[in-house]
Amino acid sequence: MLFGMAAGMAKKGYKPVVSIYSSFYQRAFDQVIHDICIQNLPVVMCVDRAGIVGNDGETHQGIFDMAFFSLIPNITIMAPKNFEELEKMLEFAFTLKTPVVIRYPRGGQGSYEFEKTEEIKLGRAEILEEGDDLTIVAIGKMVERAVEVSELLKQYDIKCDVINARFLKPLDSYTIERSIRKTKNVITIEDGILHGGLGTSVLELINECKISGVRMKAYGYDDTFVQHGKVEELEALNGLDAKSIALSIQILQQMSEI
Repeated sequence: MLFGMAAGMAKKGYKPVVSIYSSFYQRAFDQVIHDICIQNLPVVMCVDRAGIVGNDGETHQGIFDMAFFSLIPNITIMAPKNFEELEKMLEFAFTLKTPVVIRYPRGGQGSYEFEKTEEIKLGRAEILEEGDDLTIVAIGKMVERAVEVSELLKQYDIKCDVINARFLKPLDSYTIERSIRKTKNVITIEDGILHGGLGTSVLELINECKISGVRMKAYGYDDTFVQHGKVEELEALNGLDAKSIALSIQILQQMSEI
């Protein structure tokens, strides 16, 4: 009913904003397609509690939204690295005349202070660090994780391009392709299910652009339902904390896989 009302308001010239939990969007999937996206209506859909929600329990883990939203035509999908970028994305969403999804986690932003937050442009990523050895593409709250991983890898003389994807759809193919062609090694980090998410999109890009000799690894949640637990504990359990990712990359490097 909520999305039907939002669609009706958009038809009448309003710019409705709908904000509900990621797990609740699963129940509204049909209405998002039929009431909003088929008509290409300018509804801003804010996805609260995206990613791991911790003590809300197994049923509320918001790990599927990027995967199922990415299937839908006419939709733009964004995820901010911090509050400042969230504000910019909300402002940008109101300039579009099509459906928009903005996903953000429970619990606010991390403690890392980014030096810059560029203006939002449709389908444009943000390069936070530059290096020749490894491309790290991350989205949303995991952008901070990507920077942490990059800092740890510097101890082992691994220099990284760190890319804040910003958009899952449309993906910034130009920026990401250019970096991958340079480094020939790429990892993706996301707080969602791997199938259909950022890792899948980057892999599809590599195949479509016929970039040969690339070594890739995607970090996210496997094809499973994530159990109840604290966010930090679940991320560590699934190998998504900075130390686990950095260690994994070092092992892969020693095995000449990255």
